[in-house]
Amino acid sequence: MGWPKDLLDEQLAPFLQANPDIELDIQAVPFNQLFQTLEVRLASSQPPDVFIVDGPLTASYAHRGYLMPLDSLIDEEELAEFFPASVEACKYRGVLYALPYTSSAAGLYFNIDIFNEYGVELPPQKPGDRITWEHVLELARRLTVDSNGDGQPEVWGLLIEQSDRPYQLLPLAESLGARPLSPDGSTSEGFVNSEAFIKAARFYGDLFNAEKVSPVGILDAPVVREYFGSGKAAMMLGAEWNISRLAEFEGFNFGLSAHPAFEGGRAVTPTGGWHVGISSRIPSDKLDAALHFARYMTSREASAAWARLFGNAPARRDAYEALPDLFSNYMWEVLLYDMEHTASPRPVTPAYLEFEARLKEAFNAIQFGADPTEALNEAARLIDRELARYR
Repeated sequence: MGWPKDLLDEQLAPFLQANPDIELDIQAVPFNQLFQTLEVRLASSQPPDVFIVDGPLTASYAHRGYLMPLDSLIDEEELAEFFPASVEACKYRGVLYALPYTSSAAGLYFNIDIFNEYGVELPPQKPGDRITWEHVLELARRLTVDSNGDGQPEVWGLLIEQSDRPYQLLPLAESLGARPLSPDGSTSEGFVNSEAFIKAARFYGDLFNAEKVSPVGILDAPVVREYFGSGKAAMMLGAEWNISRLAEFEGFNFGLSAHPAFEGGRAVTPTGGWHVGISSRIPSDKLDAALHFARYMTSREASAAWARLFGNAPARRDAYEALPDLFSNYMWEVLLYDMEHTASPRPVTPAYLEFEARLKEAFNAIQFGADPTEALNEAARLIDRELARYR
């Protein structure tokens, strides 16, 4: 697992107390080593019985036979407790391979004091009430402040928390009806470089270049959050964990509006989180205990505890009722509406790591001024080369 050992011990204590006959051998791994360690362990002769799965990697592990199918072990009544998008992210070719314990969402954070200082009306703050990306750009123009004209604004109009990552940026293209891969996940050509996808990418690139309302090269999410929390930007597109983390900035007065959509387009919001999977090679005498543990990790109580510890959104609805002090505010109501109605998981493909790396390279190049058509054509070529290995 990729979380601090002391927090894991706290999380697992209720399970151990309730199940003294089950022995857990927890292998805690530093987060920055998690994926590499899992690759080695899963391919070894002694893979872990139960392991955490980053949502978009479910297809990769399932394709290679690392995950046990769970359809015959988990019934529909159990799955009904989870958000539909979270369940879909646990499937590969229609088969359930994992259970979700966290999800995610994103919205448009805004600095109330900056809006008030410049006499700009605040964005809407009701669930499902969202402004267009065109309006976001208009606001960003008005709120980018370079008082001395040196080309380095004291206040930027808009920050993007994960400014070159597909998780944060795919919804722009999807709002215009684009998709990055074919429905079967086997082809990128004609999809990631479609007219609609290029249009969204051009809008994204213009934020940094033609419009100059967003700073180029701030790619580290904590740095983006520091910029926003210290008053150096009027708006930030960011994930749900920022609700608690932005509250740590003393005196910072911020609000949240629903994730924007393009004018005439559909509302699409990012989602994804962590799953629990069971090894396909688990000894039969351990299966019942492993399944019991997986159910605990994704239970109402455990999901609520994860949210308390890390600020992540639980993947199941009833976990929100368990923490009214944490979730009973309008910001979570805005995000929960989108998690239920507009959430779109990242594409399901066994080549997700390769897909993400190539598309991230393209977004990065576009942010630094590359032509979107050329960058996405090259991304399509490279992604299809990787996808061919899985056909």
